Amino acid sequence: MAWSKLFSVGPHFPFLTLLIVVALILGISKYKKANLTFLASACLWLISSAETIGFVIFFDEGNYGRMILGVIPFSLSIGLLLSTQTKLKLINTNAKKVFLASLFVLIGIGSYAYKPTTKEVNCWYFLDSGKTYNVLLAEAPERTFEVELSSDELKNEVKADALQYEGRDGYYCPETKVRVVTRFGTIISAQIMSFRNSEIDKKVTFSSPTKIPLNKVNGKLEILKPFLLSVWN
Repeated sequence: MAWSKLFSVGPHFPFLTLLIVVALILGISKYKKANLTFLASACLWLISSAETIGFVIFFDEGNYGRMILGVIPFSLSIGLLLSTQTKLKLINTNAKKVFLASLFVLIGIGSYAYKPTTKEVNCWYFLDSGKTYNVLLAEAPERTFEVELSSDELKNEVKADALQYEGRDGYYCPETKVRVVTRFGTIISAQIMSFRNSEIDKKVTFSSPTKIPLNKVNGKLEILKPFLLSVWN
């Protein structure tokens, strides 16, 4: 789970839930390799629960009540790992199992070294005849930031497909998708990918992603950080 989310963004198949169900069925039927299935399930759940704990540490500091979502499966996984009997020399003692558990926890936490997500915001482009133009990105009225861009390609595509409203300046791009990459909770890159023209229900994907210069952001850049559901959906 950690590795799949390390390199991709979007929905993921509930593999861990399926695996634990298979392990329980094999255990009930006394299948000779059921212990190996339990072992694999425990290790993968350790990675997943470490990811959840890592999210609270890096993205939701101060809201430690949410850590219970990681602590419970983490504790159950540790218990399952230590109680599983196997003849594999790699993990045939409790000391080796503790080392293995620590390794998988590091993998789960380490996935935050490069965590790509997609954030949806609303954008207003204030275009003029100059080489640069201002863009306002908003999650809510009080949660916004502005940045100056200079991409002519983006400018032309916005003019062609974005919405305009009488009495208000700028071009409106609702449901703008921004690909965000974080490293241990810090945004290291952000690119504008697409938006949806809600009047004609058309998704507009820009010809090439436009990088947001993070050093020129004025306002609340943290609106691009992922929240719990966007990391684990």
